[in-house]
Parts: sequence; C-alpha cells; structure tokens
Amino acid sequence: MNLIALHSFDFTDGSRPETELMQATDGNVYGTTVSGGTSSACAAYSSGCGTVFRLSVGLGPFVETQVRSGKVGSPVIILGTNLTSASSVSFNGTTATFTVLSPSAIRATVPPGASTGKIQVRGTANGTLSSSVAFRVVPQIKSFTPTSGPVGTTVQIIGISLGQTTMVTFGGVKAPFAVESYTHVTATVPLSGN
Repeated sequence: MNLIALHSFDFTDGSRPETELMQATDGNVYGTTVSGGTSSACAAYSSGCGTVFRLSVGLGPFVETQVRSGKVGSPVIILGTNLTSASSVSFNGTTATFTVLSPSAIRATVPPGASTGKIQVRGTANGTLSSSVAFRVVPQIKSFTPTSGPVGTTVQIIGISLGQTTMVTFGGVKAPFAVESYTHVTATVPLSGN
C-alpha cells in the first residue's frame, strides 16, 4: 500500500492531528489538531489551541438522515448542504412530502409505498443529492387472520411495507411464506421446533 502525504502542518495551520476524520455532507473531510494555530486568543499558550481543518479530495456532496430507519408516516430530518431550492424528496424512488427547514435541513415524512433504500433530494443548488446509506423502512403488521390454528394453517398477514419481508416466524420458528404485495404476506403455521 502506497501512502501519499497531502499536507504537512506547519504549526501556523495546526499541529498534531490526532482525532478521527469526518466526511461532512458537503463532500469535504474535516478534522482537528490538538495544538498549533495563530489565534490571538491562544497567544498565551506556547502550544497554541489547535485548529479545525478541511480536506477536499473531490468527493461530492450528499444527504444524510438523523435516524437510519422509521415507519411509514414518521417524520425524518434530512441534513445536507444548499437544500433551500429542493423540489422533491424520495425514499427509494417513492415521493415524499417535505418542508425545507433551513439551507441544511429538510423535514420529510416516510411515504406510503416506501421501501428500504437510498433517499434522494432533487432540485438543490448541487443538483440531485443521494444518501450514502440506505434508509430502512420498518415493516408494520396491522392484522392477521385467522388468529389461531393448527400446523399447516394459512395465515393472511396485512400491514405496511411488507413487500421487503425476508422471514416470518411463529413462536421463533421459521415459516414458509409468500409476499403477495406491499401490504400482504401469506404464511403457513410451521411444525414446532421442539
């Protein structure tokens, strides 16, 4: 592995960068040094007060959410840069209602029909911005029928965001199932695990 030095701190711009770097939604990487800097407020300290620095390596801007999962109908705060002119917000391609709170924040509601995937904000000064991490839409079971039955009974499960179902269990035992639609899963009561 070859490493390339991108910058050498000369004390006036900081010294001893020892904290973790963090990528901000503007695409830049930020960090701090524990000493150095030229602030007049720190002139009395021989080691300086440290600095905050930015490293631009060509990464593009993106958006991120304050939470990484939520149910349909839940409010979600989306953070980014230059969001004032946003014209649409979508959750994995499903359009959501939203309100621009500030140039760096939008409040959106997880829309009906949404599934787990990336969030996109269109119409910003930076064009279309996508989340770097998938937002998980939490499935919700609203009802199931019948409410009891022997092994082999077919159970109709009705809910929200069930189209992404990957497993159904009865008392911790995996059951055969079929995803019928976004709101409907059919499962069969399995043999007990005992």
